[in-house]
Parts: sequence; C-alpha cells; structure tokens
Amino acid sequence: MKKVCNLLVIFFAPYCLMAQPLIEVAKSHYTHESWELAYTSYKNVLETNPYNDVYWYRYANASEKTDHLDEAIEAYGKTIALNTAHSSAMYRLARCYALKGNTKKALTWLEKADRTGHYDIRSAIEDQNFKNLHPNGQFKFLTGQVSQTATNKIQAWQQDLEYLVEQVEKEHKNFTHSISLKEWQNAVQKVHNEIPQMNDLEIIGAFMELLAKIGDGHTLLYPPFQGTHAFKALPLEFYFFEDELYVRAAEPEYRSLVGAKVEKVGSMSIKAIMDACKVYLGHDNDMQLKWIMPVALGFSDIYELIGASKDRDSIAFTLQFLEGRRKTVSLKSGPLTRDPMARFAPSDWIDLQNSKIPLWKKNPENLYWYEYLTDRKIVYFQFNQVRNKPDQSLADFVKELFQFVDENEVKALILDIRLNNGGNSFLNRALIHEIIRNEKINTRGKLFTIIGRRTFSAAMNLTSDLERHTATLFVGEPTGSKPNFYGEDNLFILPNSGLTGSISSRYWQGGHTSDDTRTWIAPHLAADLSLDDYLNDEDPALEAIFSYLEASKSE
Repeated sequence: MKKVCNLLVIFFAPYCLMAQPLIEVAKSHYTHESWELAYTSYKNVLETNPYNDVYWYRYANASEKTDHLDEAIEAYGKTIALNTAHSSAMYRLARCYALKGNTKKALTWLEKADRTGHYDIRSAIEDQNFKNLHPNGQFKFLTGQVSQTATNKIQAWQQDLEYLVEQVEKEHKNFTHSISLKEWQNAVQKVHNEIPQMNDLEIIGAFMELLAKIGDGHTLLYPPFQGTHAFKALPLEFYFFEDELYVRAAEPEYRSLVGAKVEKVGSMSIKAIMDACKVYLGHDNDMQLKWIMPVALGFSDIYELIGASKDRDSIAFTLQFLEGRRKTVSLKSGPLTRDPMARFAPSDWIDLQNSKIPLWKKNPENLYWYEYLTDRKIVYFQFNQVRNKPDQSLADFVKELFQFVDENEVKALILDIRLNNGGNSFLNRALIHEIIRNEKINTRGKLFTIIGRRTFSAAMNLTSDLERHTATLFVGEPTGSKPNFYGEDNLFILPNSGLTGSISSRYWQGGHTSDDTRTWIAPHLAADLSLDDYLNDEDPALEAIFSYLEASKSE
C-alpha cells in the first residue's frame, strides 16, 4: 500500500506543480486587465479544472473583452450552471446576447439577473452594449423606467408605491420575516387608498412606515436630504446619554443650548416623540434606535409628521439646562448643510466637550489608525469603516499593525469599533486572521473590543467573527444589530419622486447557530457614556479596560 501511495504522489506531483503557477499567472493577467493573456491563460486552466465557477466566469469575461462572444456566452452559461445565483454572469450573458442581436435571450437573462435581487440591472440603461434594446418596451419595464407618464400627482405617488412594493418583494431576502404576507398586503393597500387624501409629507411618512414594518435596520426609506421633497434641518445635533435626549452640539449662534436636555417638543413629551418616531425607522434593535433616532430628530419635518408641530419652519423645544432652569425656545429650520450621518458635528459647530479631545474622538473620519500608549504599553486601534483607503488597503494596514505589535512591548490591544457602522464584510477576514495567528495578543485579558450603538452591518459581522474566533473581551454598549440579521444596502430610487432607500438582500448568520435569536452582542464589561463623562472628556470604555488590567495585575 505504501508503494502505491508513493507512486500516486510521484504521478500527481508534476501536475500540481504545473497547475498552481498557471492559476496564479491567469489571475495576475485578469487582475491587471491584460485581457488577451487572461483569455488564453484561463482557457488553459479550464482544460485541467472545469469544476470552478470562478475560472469559468473570468474566462467568460476575458472572452467578452476580446470579442470572442460565442465563447463568452458558453462560459457564462457554465458559470451559471455551477453557481445558479451568479447575477453578474446573468447580466453579462444578457449583454453578450444583446451584442449578438438576440433580443429575446438578452431580455430573458436580464430578467433572471434582476430576480436574484443581487444586481442592479438599471445600469443597463447607460450601458451602450444594450443600446439596441433601449427603445424596447420590455427593457424599459425591466429597468424600472416608467413607461406611462403620470398625469397627476396622485398617480405619480401611486406609481412610486407600486414600484417600491415590487422592489421589496423581489429584492428582500425574506420580507415577511417580521410581518405576515396578509398584513403586508393590507398595509400596502391602505397606503394606496389613502394617497389621494394625504399631502406629500404624509405620503413620504407612509412610505417610511411601510418599510419599517418589515422590521430590519437595512430596509428603510431615507429621509430626503435634497431635491423637491428635501426635509429641513435644525441647527442642533442630538444624542442619547443613557435614556435622555440632549443637545450635544449646535451651530455657533445657538451655543447657549448645548448641553440642554430635551423635555418636550410642542406639547409632546420626549417619550411620546420617541414612541411616535420609531414607527418610521427600520431598526434591528433598540441600540440602533439610539443611534439613528437623534439623526431623524435633526429634521423639522419629523415633528410635523408625528404631530409635535404644525409648522416645519419653526419648532418649539422645551429644554432643561445644566444648572436646572427650563426654557422654551423656537428654532428656525433650513436647508441641510452638513452630513447628517457623520459621527460628530462639523468642526465649526459648538460641541459639549471641553478643550481636551479624548482618544475615541481624536480622528473619527479616519477609516483606521492606531496609537501606542507608551505609559501603559497598550496599542489602541480605532477602526471606523470597513473600507479600503485609496493609499493603503485594510489588509496591508493590519499587517503593519501586527508587525508593530510583534516588534514592540505590547501588553494589550484595544480594538475600538464603537463608531463603525459597516462597509464591506469580506474585508474583515484579513483582520480576523491576523488576530487568530497572533498568540501574543489573542489571549483572554490581552485583547479588548469596544462596541456600541453604531456597531452595525459589516462591523456587526466583525463583532460576531471576533466572538466566535478570538479571545476578545467586549467593552462598552451592546451592538446596534443582531448576530443574525437581514442586511446589505440594496439601493433603490423611486421613479417619480426620486426618493431613495435600501432593501436588505442577504441574511447574515454570524451567531453561534442559525437560530441564534439574541437581540445584540452584549459587552462583557458594560461602560455606558454618561453626560458627565462626555462633559469631562472621559471615556468609560477605556477606563473599564484600564481598571480590568490593573485588577488582573494584582491577582
């Protein structure tokens, strides 16, 4: 038997040695868009390995780029046979048929790509490879171009509703996960019937509420930030400290309001406002609401929508100031002049913090950075968005980070993702792998991850990966999403109003099992940010870690 095994090794070794470099050469040609060389290389690769859908797709793409359309059509077909939901292959196959003049097959495959819910086939409108199909009625229908112009405002809104419902039912991974089909259909019909009696703001609110009924944090209609229906912005930034809403920052003219607690708007208590507002906001859990509700409350239209004000141009706030006095002030709203999703207010606004900038606020718009805390021999790594920088990929950054960890005296690594609301989950792998292989850090009590209300989407997936594969201790607030959640920003634009939003097209399973029903990933060390902490430039999460390490030394 041993002789047989040796013969097998000798027989197959040359093939393995030959095939692997060929794969790498083909990949290099493809990556560098050397299409003729990629076409030839992948053709050779497939002679020895016809089982891999990635190789067929790349061969198909290279064939298309080099005008071998018949080979591209066959190869895209092979790709789809091996990966039945490969929407990109379906779209490109449709394109090849369009270039060949086969309108029927082009439309068939375009429709199949659309049905997967993972490809925005509206790109075909600008794709000149489909130019012969652009006048086609079925093509216009598939790509969401309204074939019949609305004759009045009511019809335009009803067309938008029809389009919205069609997109939800086609693209959402499971739009009835929190609402029954009958309840959904009744809700849709109710909005349709009431459109003639509603004004524009009420209709926008009805659309927001309809999507929020689906019950996840990636399925929502965005408050319109610009255009005909643009919401008006207030000169304040709000934040929940514990369960109370405060003015965290303001335009310089309103500096006297910074630090005040919001008690009422109009005659409505802040509790009533929160209850009324959350029905318009798709969310995964209450922590996400703590993050996104203050954003929504920065728009005056919301108060008119929920009945707290009759005039979106002027909103009356009853505030309690730090010294205890109460005052009602009326604030004028105006056009939005800042990024409402920014982590903090613009630099020219007045912030509640004092002159000292705490570490977690030092560089919030930098996607990823680290600092060595020399006195404590700790590396602090803030990771704010799961994206690659133009000048340094995340993978290269984490290599640099862990090289520093290996070459220096490092007693602990603190990973801060409390401000990270997502990005590309597939980029997390490089970080996870570096942590797993680093025995110096991947030890209980040496690796800490700060999480919070804004830890969401791809950052939520990172949290789940850390929980399953590393020895990290979580510190701070619970996450703004669940271990298992419906996600992915599948964007849509309503054809008449131009309103935008997103629809969850994937079910991410980061939990221990597929039936992990936890509301969030909870911290091992709870460290809520209080008003006093913020006022005094303190970071309770970092302090909790430092205290833990000090206590560990004394044991």
